[in-house]
Amino acid sequence: MSTTPTEPSPFDDEPDAQWLVVRSGGDILGIPIAQVREVVRPVGLRPVPGAPSIQAGIVNVRGAIVTVLDLQALRTGVRAVTPGSIVLLSYGTRMLGLAVDAVHDVRVMDDEAKAPGAGAALDLPDVMPLDAVALCARHMHSVEERER
Repeated sequence: MSTTPTEPSPFDDEPDAQWLVVRSGGDILGIPIAQVREVVRPVGLRPVPGAPSIQAGIVNVRGAIVTVLDLQALRTGVRAVTPGSIVLLSYGTRMLGLAVDAVHDVRVMDDEAKAPGAGAALDLPDVMPLDAVALCARHMHSVEERER
């Protein structure tokens, strides 16, 4: 009897972890709070000429220039019209911004809450776990190459 190995989830070792619940497009997503530095308003977000469509722009956060990626464009290829918030993530030794439509709140989500159909118990539609740092890392190489 052979079984196909499955890739372990980056969230398997985080029972009852805290998640930042955000909206992007029509989806409700949960970002592990351990990946989040802070949430800021998109005041001062500036587009970068010639940047790929996944890059919403750059923003100055207390003197640090932060690249901001568009979560909707990362996931669907369609850019969001106007971000409602920027989630600042820890990305190696620097910060990276993720533009989202809205930030709902911080929730503790156990395995039952992360299961499909459990969103009603959270007073939200289904919350899909999102490894935001891994998603951004897949796309940052092309952004960093263009910035040089």
